[in-house]
Amino acid sequence: MDWAGLPVDLLIQFVVLLTVIDWLKFRSVCTTWRHATKLALGSGRRPKPEPPWLMLARRRTDRTTASFLSFSDDGRIRTAPLPEPAIQSRMWIGSAHGWVVTADEECSLHLLNPVTGAQLQLPCITTMGFFHALPRTENGRAVGFMFHDSAFLVVHRPEERASACPPDEIPIDRMPLRFLRKAVPLRNPSGSGEYFVMMIHGPKFKLVFARQRDARWVILPSPCQFDDAILYQGQFYTMTACGALLVWEPDGETFKSRVAVPEHDEGEEYVYFKKYLAESLDGDLVLIWREHRSSRGEDDSSASDDDDDYVEPDPTVRFQVFVLREGCQGSEWKELHDLGGAALFIGYNSAVFFPADGTEPNASIPKMHIQSLLQQSTTSLARVSFSPTWRT
Repeated sequence: MDWAGLPVDLLIQFVVLLTVIDWLKFRSVCTTWRHATKLALGSGRRPKPEPPWLMLARRRTDRTTASFLSFSDDGRIRTAPLPEPAIQSRMWIGSAHGWVVTADEECSLHLLNPVTGAQLQLPCITTMGFFHALPRTENGRAVGFMFHDSAFLVVHRPEERASACPPDEIPIDRMPLRFLRKAVPLRNPSGSGEYFVMMIHGPKFKLVFARQRDARWVILPSPCQFDDAILYQGQFYTMTACGALLVWEPDGETFKSRVAVPEHDEGEEYVYFKKYLAESLDGDLVLIWREHRSSRGEDDSSASDDDDDYVEPDPTVRFQVFVLREGCQGSEWKELHDLGGAALFIGYNSAVFFPADGTEPNASIPKMHIQSLLQQSTTSLARVSFSPTWRT
């Protein structure tokens, strides 16, 4: 039988019943089957829903495949082929609509669909005006970037411009992980071909955005530092380091922020909260606190707001979860003591809810550090109990 001669309509009806791994294998069979998957994606069809997979650390000897831990298969390790161009060596810093934002070792940024292999180049980070690329070596290797504090302060803290620090040289191996915090695609480029991306960048973790028509990153001036960002019900929300929830609305060619929930006092000295935003399975906006204590005393001059404790974190003390509710005086956070049968994954720069099928409902949080993905051959998962607070 000529399998390549099967009607495309029949192939499309079949392919939408496949899981992601089988979808990728299906499209690799022949040109006709690949065309069928392309038409299915173009019409809004997607692989069969299943619990998320955890992508394991890359194998430097093989950049054509990726290994995943499947929660629905009792922790089975599965391997999936990666589309061209090879993306195994890139860092993934955010995703939405089935697209991910990637950064390579030289901080080149792309918006990528990991299923189809389609990608769109994003503006260079030097277009922000704060970073300049250092001259390459004789062999053409990138060396790093120079950060200009004076240019940064002019935009975000003009009153402090006179106290600007000298330019700071940032080695290339330190740049992507420490200075590219998170990127969120706000628009699906599959239909129009246009993209719209918001990004949190270091130092002091500010906001920029870029659209298809922009040749550079557009800065959103703010005195705040941002812990997390999320696309929720078609709008862009951010959580500041001080605990304020901001919603960003179009304002001509830029955006302006509105305070949805004011900031709050975290209380005890030397106790810090990394804050994550997530959307629950019921469609609610959820705030997760990861509480950890600083190992640096008040006399430690090495502690500053430029230190990235998410790359080298202090030990986690506990987790707390809150859901956004409307109160008598506007929106407010209400603490959750039950996940309602869902499971919650907390990673380096994001948190995701998913159905607890195949996991212990309401009682497990797979928790992983980004360095496990980048540097180790396996991924460690820590299970912690869900009660009024989660303790590790």
